[in-house]
Amino acid sequence: MGLMMINENSNGSILVSDLLAAQPVFSCQLDGKGKANSLNDKTEASKTQPYWIHLDFAKSETINWINQTNLIPDLVKNELIKPNQFPKEIRCDTGILVVLKGVNFTPNELPDPIVTFRFYITDNLIISTRHQKIDAIIKLKENLEKGIGPVDVADWLIQLSELICDQVNLSFDGVHNKIIKLEDLLLNQRIFSHKEIGRVRKQLFVLRRLLSPQRDIFVKISTERISWIDDNDRQRLHDISNQQNHYVSEIDSCLIRIGSVMEQINSILAESTNKRIYLMSLFTIIFTPITFITSLLGVNLTGIPFNENKWSFVGLILLLIAISIISVIWLKLKKWW
Repeated sequence: MGLMMINENSNGSILVSDLLAAQPVFSCQLDGKGKANSLNDKTEASKTQPYWIHLDFAKSETINWINQTNLIPDLVKNELIKPNQFPKEIRCDTGILVVLKGVNFTPNELPDPIVTFRFYITDNLIISTRHQKIDAIIKLKENLEKGIGPVDVADWLIQLSELICDQVNLSFDGVHNKIIKLEDLLLNQRIFSHKEIGRVRKQLFVLRRLLSPQRDIFVKISTERISWIDDNDRQRLHDISNQQNHYVSEIDSCLIRIGSVMEQINSILAESTNKRIYLMSLFTIIFTPITFITSLLGVNLTGIPFNENKWSFVGLILLLIAISIISVIWLKLKKWW
């Protein structure tokens, strides 16, 4: 491809050969009826039949293509290949750039991996980039194969957003089930490691950090004056944002419940410790007189002062009694007893 600039041809249509030069992971043309066809030089992109290319931004060929093509504004190019990004939406003259984060839900005890997804979308072209595989994209491709996929670019944006939200919701439901399990263990007076709580809290914080900015992004997109987004699409985007807001509230509630679980664990541990100390104190009280008697009878009188006198043993006992009385008075003064 060299240093050739990739552009539209003379009649304004997008050259399929130029798109394929990016070496996409997946490419197709929406047929406007819920399915997709392979890119063909004989077809042209339109609002009802847009092109979609899905790229891996870690490929050097893809990076070169993005930097050289005129199909993407310069403001967008760096955003499509930047590795670490926060969710955002940028409006351009010809389209919008959207950066979203999602999760690849995995039904195990480990936190679900977070993935970043970027796409630039116009009325007849969708260019999306990622590095890790994204479950939402896989499901969107499956919908296209079944004939229930997006029919245009607005529907593509909404269906993808819904699938990303569905994965987040699955992840949240998994975390919520773990919280219920921990609460059930507490009801049965079973103690578990703080590491289990730590994993749940971490996943909740990650999900909240992910959802909070994205709910605003969907509202922002719905308020943009974009010709290919109609009122019905705007309402669907608002519904997605409301759903995100609902889950943010649920996450806040779960964080409070996790805090309550930790307090109950600490309370149970403190109660258990107090019971052990109390039991040991009882044993000490029981064996103290026995210990005192055996110690007293085992005193070596030859080593004490005035051992030659008959009252030496009685004097020792009186001294011990005096020490005990002084100790009791001292404890009373200190209000320790």
